Amino acid sequence: KLLLTQRQRFNLLRWVLYGILCLAGLLLQDAVLCRVDVRGGCTDLVPCLIFMITALQGAEQGSIFALVAAVFYYCTGSAPGLYVIPLITVSAVLVAVFRQACLRRGFFSILLCAVVSIFVYEMAVFGIGLFMGQTLPQRWSCAMLTAALSLIAVPLVYPIVRAIGKIGGETWKE
Repeated sequence: KLLLTQRQRFNLLRWVLYGILCLAGLLLQDAVLCRVDVRGGCTDLVPCLIFMITALQGAEQGSIFALVAAVFYYCTGSAPGLYVIPLITVSAVLVAVFRQACLRRGFFSILLCAVVSIFVYEMAVFGIGLFMGQTLPQRWSCAMLTAALSLIAVPLVYPIVRAIGKIGGETWKE
């Protein structure tokens, strides 16, 4: 018999719901959004969710989530390559540390963190793809368009991420 306190149960519920949200985002991205092609770009919803959750939960707990979610993202076959594991994890943790140190928790700080994270992620993926010979320099505009389309998803999924984040109380005080 597993004995958990009420707070531990709520924390477990929060992280399970975050995992389910990322899984739903992955299914939505791979089944629906990948078919919506806007001039060569499409949304990258899963990294966007990982960055938002990490920025919202802070560097300590968010870093573990970012690592586990990035490994899961790679193992599903949707990620562009193995390099996304350290790329997503390091980007998410650095942005979460910046947000904790310099910004208050709120919609605009999460939006700013998502903008920076997605831009860095998409440019790094493009640069690595260019270096490995998997893409052409002319596709730079498509990488920028992918980042822009991913940012459209931030205000849409932020209420869900924030509602799940409230389960179990605040994880740390600012």
